[in-house]
Amino acid sequence: MINETLKNKVINKTIYVIIFLVPLLMLPSQLDSVPSNILKYITLLICGSILLVMLFLKRKELKFDLIDKTLMAFYILMVISTIFSMDIMKSIFGERNRYEGLLTFTVYFLTYYCGKYYFYYDKKLKTFSIITICITCIIGILQYYNIFPLYYIYDIFDIPYRPGFASSTFGNTNFFGSFLAMIVTCFMALYIVKKKKSYLVISYLSFYMLILSMTRSAWVGFALASIFGIIYIIINRTKEVIKRAIHILIGFVVIFVWLLFTPSMITDALPYYSQTMSLQNRLGLMSNELQMAIEDGELDNEFGSHRIRIWRMTLKAIAVHPLLGSGPDTLAYSLLYNATEDAIEFIEVTNTYADKAHNEYLQIAATMGIPALIVYMAFVTQILAKNKNMFKDNSTFILMIPIIAYLVQAFFNISTIGVAPIFWLLLGLIQNREFKESLSA
Repeated sequence: MINETLKNKVINKTIYVIIFLVPLLMLPSQLDSVPSNILKYITLLICGSILLVMLFLKRKELKFDLIDKTLMAFYILMVISTIFSMDIMKSIFGERNRYEGLLTFTVYFLTYYCGKYYFYYDKKLKTFSIITICITCIIGILQYYNIFPLYYIYDIFDIPYRPGFASSTFGNTNFFGSFLAMIVTCFMALYIVKKKKSYLVISYLSFYMLILSMTRSAWVGFALASIFGIIYIIINRTKEVIKRAIHILIGFVVIFVWLLFTPSMITDALPYYSQTMSLQNRLGLMSNELQMAIEDGELDNEFGSHRIRIWRMTLKAIAVHPLLGSGPDTLAYSLLYNATEDAIEFIEVTNTYADKAHNEYLQIAATMGIPALIVYMAFVTQILAKNKNMFKDNSTFILMIPIIAYLVQAFFNISTIGVAPIFWLLLGLIQNREFKESLSA
């Protein structure tokens, strides 16, 4: 029989693969015959199987508190929704290249549980974190400035690509942005608490890429999470804490000003996509949308890259299947069947179809039912309430800030398999007393 120490090591290493390797696995999205996220999906399922086996071997010691039971209720509702799904196979395996069906959520929940009870802190965690973040950010920066080496290989094999599309290994700038919102806030908190220069450097690098991603939802998540960071600084103000906060502030201001007023000799050399997605253009678009909303007294369908249009369609789909939803990851079918005219109009206007609500909370309600959303919100609320001492406990503060950033940006963004496992692990780690004691040491 495998001893307990070895079981815990297997669990730890498996989670390392989930949070450090999975975000890096990506096939070129231009290869239409092969889904770009297939490597992420396969790896997640393999890791989930390993975690499940380990938990089975540890079955006699498994424990479930009220928060875990709430999550179990959410999972049961998801299973029932899958059974009565509009497309049961799609609900099990997920939409093509999204892969957020029942199997994937099972891996999320296993990651959460193992993170809560068995994940332990060691020095490799910092090393692998920095390596993964540096790789993803550097790739994103090279993409934005159109000097990514892989582009030369694309040219050789005549593979089309969009120069300047800074999505790194996530396939979409919005997905990359949700990842960065957690990373920037987490490493800001780490630097303020632990004063290691490497944390400050990673904060600068990830903030630089957060701006370049041009993901407004991530910006909002970062901004609101930063407010909690400011509160922490005020409550725990010392000369050292204020000094570190000033280091972060000065660096971020310099980066923001540089990207806002980049010399023309650099911007003129950027690919067309990078020029159209410049910080000035992005801020101008946000200003115009807000001005039109104020003048009209309501949000237009095009507001937020058609998010309002998608939300309105999704609400109609929720009204048709309020109890169990249409089944996990079946929103595309639900919109076509339950909001047909709007869905067709969306396709005509945008030349694409909506398979995600661009709001994780509406997504849950539409695909798993309103009761499932209520239970999910109860689950998250319990975790937040349990850790309300975030301003007095350093490790809680470090873990809570990225959770807040994710929860906020999720109101405008979607869950994706390259990012969501990190969020679910954080939900577990913030309840892991031994991990938090090691983190704050």
